[in-house]
Amino acid sequence: MSMHKKVDPSLKSEDQRIKAVIIGAGNRSLIYASYALQHPDELQIVGVVEPNLERRQLTSERFGISPENCFASVEELVVHPQLADAAINGTMDQFHLETTLPLLKAGYDVLLEKPIGVSEMEVFELYEAAKSYNRTVMICHVMRYAPFYLEIRKQIESGIIGDIIAIQTEENVSYHHMATSFVRENGIV
Repeated sequence: MSMHKKVDPSLKSEDQRIKAVIIGAGNRSLIYASYALQHPDELQIVGVVEPNLERRQLTSERFGISPENCFASVEELVVHPQLADAAINGTMDQFHLETTLPLLKAGYDVLLEKPIGVSEMEVFELYEAAKSYNRTVMICHVMRYAPFYLEIRKQIESGIIGDIIAIQTEENVSYHHMATSFVRENGIV
């Protein structure tokens, strides 16, 4: 994941890192946020929103987040002054819209785990909100950056293959990947 901060040239801040808040401290959010541990000069995690107290505390410890920047809900976060430039939203699918809308309104750009929403209406509502608040919502389609797919794109763009009429792809996954990655409920309430 590469992030580039829009920096106002009139600001003379030494710290040009993107500051982000984790929304939903599950596996995907933590994977994306781990970029901050590998590239602390580019990204800093400054807050976490997680209803599960144990996960919230573990995430706080892992990223060095101060206790006053740890919240049980997005509603708790957005009543405070904006903490960060962006939010990494890895909540469960059915919560994407209800957690992203207040973030956009509060001034956060959002890195949103796929899918965008669970219905066409949700996708359009999120699109309209991002447009009206002049915010960016970036969807985590991480496979597009995998070396395999980058090479396919390079070959297509070079013209070496010829005119492309259609492309069909499939990801053949084993039972353990299907049992863990495509289950969209984790059973935690």
